Amino acid sequence: MIRIAVIGVGQIARQQHLPALENDPDFTIVAAVSPVPVALDVPVFATLAELRQCDLMIDAVALCTPPALRYGLAHEALASGWHVLLEKPPTVTRSQAGSLSRLADDRGLTLFAAWHSVYAASIPVLREILPALSIERVTIAWKENAEKWHPGADWLWRDGALGVFDAGINALSILCSLSPEVILYDTALLSFHGDQRAPSQVRLAMRGSETGLPISAEFDWRHEAASEIWEIVWYAGNGETVILSEGGARLHRGSREIVLAEAREYAGVYRHFAALIREGRSSLDLRALDLVTDALAFGTRQNPQRYLRTN
Repeated sequence: MIRIAVIGVGQIARQQHLPALENDPDFTIVAAVSPVPVALDVPVFATLAELRQCDLMIDAVALCTPPALRYGLAHEALASGWHVLLEKPPTVTRSQAGSLSRLADDRGLTLFAAWHSVYAASIPVLREILPALSIERVTIAWKENAEKWHPGADWLWRDGALGVFDAGINALSILCSLSPEVILYDTALLSFHGDQRAPSQVRLAMRGSETGLPISAEFDWRHEAASEIWEIVWYAGNGETVILSEGGARLHRGSREIVLAEAREYAGVYRHFAALIREGRSSLDLRALDLVTDALAFGTRQNPQRYLRTN
């Protein structure tokens, strides 16, 4: 079994990573790192340095910390001889990812960018359906309330944070994984709330590099409706639509719903991580991150009162 430590024990780690690992026959959780005291059935250390100094045998770590911390922690973990799983986004810049990739290669270790949404139940079906259709445009709506999913997490809005892109990048990871061509950034309209330093609402325009396929996205992390909207719609030339909803757990072709298997995204994440470790490979897909960093670098910034909301 792969002996793994979970670094960062926030809400997502408790709700997704820990249960997935506990049910995965390839892994056994041997430790955790959390600066905030948490009660687990394994030793919990306050820092990664403390974990490194203990006498536990560790093969891999899952980094579930805020994105700004991941590069330093991943570098430290790889230097310790551990395989590394990076929650999304894997790093905040491409250069950081390149540095980690070189270190992992030099040490013969696995580095894995875990885009969990590409393991949604609808993705294998979409890979079969979409190539047979003449897609003319794509729209994305990814809207939720940040306080519901990350209560009290002020790191979401600090300098260097991704803001709403922390959620919207899930949609972009799905889009990129299904696209036969490179997706290019065109324009972005970024809206900021109060004195927060990261955007809470975004309108994003993209296109396919070869076909010019128009792609539009609306991301909202101040969504006030009771239900989240996690939807991607592909419009075919014959008037047919293919609609991914609930983040990939449901799929419609026209008015007909396609019956899917139970959605177990993080089970797929760790199944892939184990396979990469066994095969001695890494997987560091940066396409979705590139679109986000382009939008943050070149997008137009405006005040929230001028943002036209379309819930």
